[in-house]
Amino acid sequence: MKLQTADEMKKVADSNFEKLKADALNSEDFKNLVKGIEKQAEKGLCEYTYYNNANIQVVAIFQQVLQENGYKVGKHISGLGLNIKW
Repeated sequence: MKLQTADEMKKVADSNFEKLKADALNSEDFKNLVKGIEKQAEKGLCEYTYYNNANIQVVAIFQQVLQENGYKVGKHISGLGLNIKW
Protein backbone atom coordinates (compact mmCIF):
# COMPACT_ATOMS: atom_id res chain seq x y z
CA MET A 1 0.00 0.00 0.00
CA LYS A 2 1.31 3.43 -0.96
CA LEU A 3 0.65 6.51 1.12
CA GLN A 4 -0.71 9.35 -1.00
CA THR A 5 0.82 12.80 -0.61
CA ALA A 6 -0.87 15.40 1.55
CA ASP A 7 -1.58 17.46 -1.58
CA GLU A 8 -3.37 14.50 -3.19
CA MET A 9 -5.45 13.91 -0.07
CA LYS A 10 -6.33 17.64 0.04
CA LYS A 11 -7.62 17.42 -3.55
CA VAL A 12 -9.70 14.37 -2.69
CA ALA A 13 -11.10 16.04 0.43
CA ASP A 14 -11.92 19.28 -1.41
CA SER A 15 -13.68 17.39 -4.18
CA ASN A 16 -15.72 15.33 -1.76
CA PHE A 17 -16.54 18.35 0.40
CA GLU A 18 -18.03 20.13 -2.60
CA LYS A 19 -20.23 17.09 -3.23
CA LEU A 20 -21.24 16.98 0.44
CA LYS A 21 -22.08 20.69 0.33
CA ALA A 22 -24.17 20.32 -2.84
CA ASP A 23 -26.01 17.34 -1.36
CA ALA A 24 -26.63 19.21 1.91
CA LEU A 25 -28.06 22.25 0.15
CA ASN A 26 -30.40 20.04 -1.91
CA SER A 27 -31.52 17.98 1.08
CA GLU A 28 -34.86 17.84 2.87
CA ASP A 29 -33.01 19.06 5.96
CA PHE A 30 -32.08 22.32 4.22
CA LYS A 31 -35.60 22.72 2.87
CA ASN A 32 -36.93 22.27 6.42
CA LEU A 33 -34.45 24.85 7.69
CA VAL A 34 -35.63 27.40 5.12
CA LYS A 35 -39.29 26.64 5.89
CA GLY A 36 -38.61 27.05 9.61
CA ILE A 37 -37.07 30.47 9.07
CA GLU A 38 -39.96 31.53 6.83
CA LYS A 39 -42.58 30.37 9.36
CA GLN A 40 -40.90 32.28 12.16
CA ALA A 41 -40.74 35.43 10.03
CA GLU A 42 -44.43 35.06 9.15
CA LYS A 43 -45.16 35.03 12.90
CA GLY A 44 -43.29 38.31 13.29
CA LEU A 45 -40.29 36.66 14.93
CA CYS A 46 -36.64 37.23 14.05
CA GLU A 47 -35.04 34.02 15.25
CA TYR A 48 -35.20 30.29 14.73
CA THR A 49 -33.57 27.36 16.45
CA TYR A 50 -32.61 24.47 14.17
CA TYR A 51 -31.45 20.98 15.16
CA ASN A 52 -29.99 18.23 13.00
CA ASN A 53 -29.12 15.09 14.92
CA ALA A 54 -27.39 13.48 11.98
CA ASN A 55 -24.26 15.27 10.89
CA ILE A 56 -22.08 18.02 12.37
CA GLN A 57 -20.52 18.73 8.96
CA VAL A 58 -23.94 19.39 7.43
CA VAL A 59 -24.80 21.78 10.26
CA ALA A 60 -21.49 23.60 9.64
CA ILE A 61 -22.36 23.92 5.94
CA PHE A 62 -25.77 25.36 6.82
CA GLN A 63 -24.10 27.79 9.23
CA GLN A 64 -21.70 28.99 6.54
CA VAL A 65 -24.45 29.48 3.95
CA LEU A 66 -26.67 31.34 6.42
CA GLN A 67 -23.82 33.67 7.41
CA GLU A 68 -23.01 34.32 3.74
CA ASN A 69 -26.63 35.45 3.36
CA GLY A 70 -26.56 37.89 6.27
CA TYR A 71 -27.94 35.78 9.11
CA LYS A 72 -26.38 35.80 12.57
CA VAL A 73 -25.77 32.21 13.53
CA GLY A 74 -24.59 30.65 16.78
CA LYS A 75 -23.79 26.98 16.99
CA HIS A 76 -24.99 24.94 19.96
CA ILE A 77 -22.42 23.25 22.15
CA SER A 78 -23.26 19.84 20.66
CA GLY A 79 -22.49 21.13 17.17
CA LEU A 80 -25.83 19.76 15.98
CA GLY A 81 -27.96 22.86 16.43
CA LEU A 82 -28.02 26.45 15.26
CA ASN A 83 -29.55 29.57 16.75
CA ILE A 84 -30.38 31.78 13.78
CA LYS A 85 -31.26 35.49 13.94
CA TRP A 86 -32.06 38.07 11.31
